Amino acid sequence: MSSFAGAVLFPDLRKTVLFKNSDSVQGQHKEEVSYDVDSFGIRGVDMSTGALTGLAIGVNRHGLAVADTHVRSTSDLSCHTLTEQVLTFAKDAEDGLTMVLDHLNKGRNYQWGNLVLADNDSMLVIEIAGNQQAVEWSERKVLRTGHHIMLETGDSVAAPESSNETSSYADSVKRVERGYELIRRVSDMKSVFALLKDHGESKGQASVCKHSSKAGQSSTVTSYVVEIDHQRESSRPRVVFHVARGNPCSSSYTAIPLIFPADDEIMKRARAMYFK
Repeated sequence: MSSFAGAVLFPDLRKTVLFKNSDSVQGQHKEEVSYDVDSFGIRGVDMSTGALTGLAIGVNRHGLAVADTHVRSTSDLSCHTLTEQVLTFAKDAEDGLTMVLDHLNKGRNYQWGNLVLADNDSMLVIEIAGNQQAVEWSERKVLRTGHHIMLETGDSVAAPESSNETSSYADSVKRVERGYELIRRVSDMKSVFALLKDHGESKGQASVCKHSSKAGQSSTVTSYVVEIDHQRESSRPRVVFHVARGNPCSSSYTAIPLIFPADDEIMKRARAMYFK
């Protein structure tokens, strides 16, 4: 199981923030930026094949931000493909939900995961297991880690996928519980970054900023924050993509301003900032 993702809305600041601590076993992490005219995102890794596919997190010109978390590998398509399609075609969270439900109702199956969608006035989580789904709406905050909260998949997820698996369902539950404890106190950007750096009682597999203590365990390899400012009169919100390499507790975030529609020079500059 891997990754911690969520979103929070600051009505007084007219700001939406989507965030994700992306976790991986050492040596398995891959990074590739996707930036086109209307959207920006980070390619995801298919947990079944190890190949880059779809998007793990991103934002589009409408100010819709999406991130996903992996729950269980299957032979079906990765949820990263859904994240990319939503960012490509949807204008807001409700539009994205309609699109995902349409895919599932047509019998398309996906690996088990959670999609977090956030726009200017609402956010939601779509839990997915094959073609089953459950939806949580919120006007303020949502969180997910490496398990489902609404779908009744706990027994299946608690069973290890393989004898080599070291991450646990119990760790994922503790992680999201700590996340919800912290997000109640989140009130500005500074507190969002503090949330992603948190260790709770101790550094480990159950901390928001995840740490490994032995071979085969995953740890947070990249931390992302999508900051969307809706105060501008323009229909195009101001977007800043923040990224920290490695554990965010010991790394600094680089702020990358995103512009839509983007031309080649803008895309080149953003990629250079991301990989500097």
